[in-house]
Amino acid sequence: MFSQSPVSQTLYTQLQEEAAVFNAIIFEQGIAGSPYLNHANGYAYWYWQVSGPDGKLKRLSLGRDTPETQALVDRLKTRKAEASEAISALRATTRAFIASGGMSMESAHFRVMEHLAQAGLFRKGLVLVGSHAFTALGNLLGLRWGSQLKTSDMDFARAIGISLALPGNAEAIDVLATAQEFDPTFFAVPQLDHRQPSTAIISRKTRIKLDFLTTHAAAETNTPHYFADLGIAATPLRYMDYLLGGFNRRGLVIGTYAFPINLPDPARFAIHKLIIAQLRRGEGDAKRQKDIRQADELLAGMIEIGLANEIEEAIKALPAAGIKLIQRSAAQVQLSRDWLHTQLNRPAP
Repeated sequence: MFSQSPVSQTLYTQLQEEAAVFNAIIFEQGIAGSPYLNHANGYAYWYWQVSGPDGKLKRLSLGRDTPETQALVDRLKTRKAEASEAISALRATTRAFIASGGMSMESAHFRVMEHLAQAGLFRKGLVLVGSHAFTALGNLLGLRWGSQLKTSDMDFARAIGISLALPGNAEAIDVLATAQEFDPTFFAVPQLDHRQPSTAIISRKTRIKLDFLTTHAAAETNTPHYFADLGIAATPLRYMDYLLGGFNRRGLVIGTYAFPINLPDPARFAIHKLIIAQLRRGEGDAKRQKDIRQADELLAGMIEIGLANEIEEAIKALPAAGIKLIQRSAAQVQLSRDWLHTQLNRPAP
């Protein structure tokens, strides 16, 4: 773990601004596509057509060719020109950021996430967790990790009940169908108990897997919770309410360009990693060690850049059972061991 250069940190700030503009133009307003004039039954009709990942055209009717419709087409063309300028600037800034030492996502993963973003998935209150969040949080904090571990998983979390508070929550998204538009080999991963709904999808071609997680509906149940507006269920994970209960951050997914994504509070993310490392069952030691290494680097990085107080607050928010789990993992950390040991053994006020 080490700090990114001042140049990288400045470019990241610029990238956030440009990505926000791009997100508003493209993802929020749906400006991708081009106008198409069709003649039928002696009349001319305007359409806005978009080519999908499968090459198939989708057409949205704008109406019969009238001065009003032509004005609408002109406005859409203007917005598309603005979008083209925005994406060109965004791609250039992204290349500069990566060249300066910033971290990026693997191309295959970025393309999948890009397609989901364009479909509106991340307007549904999801938070990126897992190893991709680890990379994104590093960029957000101006840090670069020494252990950028490869992963084939994308992990997303959302609290139960949050969809009711979202604007436009009636706009349902079918996660599997959306992913299959991009890659037809995506399929729902069946549960061991076939009576329970799937909480993950995976591509036969790339082996990229999307896992969906949520908070416990009750302490005694592990039954997946089905999100109707996503068309998929999510696995309840212990202490997920703790992870999502902090101050979530707005970070970036970075590939050939960048777009905004919701991230968890970095201190809670690190602490949660130390907790779940002790809760893993039947997954082997590799994932447990990865959790601990990522948590260790993130904690050490936050301490180095003066954010130790945020870690202290995250620890205070934990129940006693969580403290005991952290203490087990703390014996295996290296970079933050002394500081963490002091905090965990501090007498209660």
